Amino acid sequence: MGFLGLLFGIGLVLASKKLAVQVDTRLEKINALLPGANCGACGKAGCFGFAQAILSGEAKIDTCRVSSDQIKEEIAKVLGRKLTREVKKIAVLHCAGGSKLKDKYIYDGIKECVAANLVLGGQKECFFGCLGFGDCQRVCPFGAIKMSKEDLPVVDENKCRGCNKCVETCPKKLFSLVPVAGLAFACKVRVYIACASHDLGKDTKAVCPVGCIGCGLCVKACKFEAIHIIDNLAVIDYNKCTSCSECVKVCPVKCIKTLPLLEDRAQTERRLK
Repeated sequence: MGFLGLLFGIGLVLASKKLAVQVDTRLEKINALLPGANCGACGKAGCFGFAQAILSGEAKIDTCRVSSDQIKEEIAKVLGRKLTREVKKIAVLHCAGGSKLKDKYIYDGIKECVAANLVLGGQKECFFGCLGFGDCQRVCPFGAIKMSKEDLPVVDENKCRGCNKCVETCPKKLFSLVPVAGLAFACKVRVYIACASHDLGKDTKAVCPVGCIGCGLCVKACKFEAIHIIDNLAVIDYNKCTSCSECVKVCPVKCIKTLPLLEDRAQTERRLK
């Protein structure tokens, strides 16, 4: 029995070495460098899943919205790659209605946008308007969205990491990610349309004082052909927009908004030290 036990023991040792799964040591180093937030903003199953995606080349290092630029540089060194930076994007809300919009009925259900939207498209007279129950605020992993007194979500541009969660959550699809101007970014886009209504101008004006009426003044004012009226709504082509803000000046309902000039996070950290 002792001999058989020894024989089986040797067999197990040999089998463990023969069948052992080889783990790339770089995976452990990358995972250790990542913040461990497991926010899912990168689209992967936590930081370990993102580390695997980086190692395989499936994901870019700069996709992580939480890591600092210094950490990303260290990960690039582990992989022996050059860090490719993406243009910073932040979420913007394409609605300025909020409490300015009247309710078409009294909604007495679950105070969530997704639930309210199931009842005739929500309680607001404007079918395209923000319902104001703050689903976007609840899903933001960075605390970048707060509800205002006007029942509209307000994005803190300096906290927003462009994780796309608000975009995916909003049942009205009122959020989008736009490239922003920054001291370290070549892109100078700073304008967006704070409306999503595709109704005719007269119908939009009847329910919302700040909705796009499709007048076309912005189109005429733009020297770079960066704005077009598509299905009764002004749409900006960010490949052409230079943020000259001429469209902002001529908009009669003030639904074209501007974003502040942002510093990138690394510069902000250095300035505050």
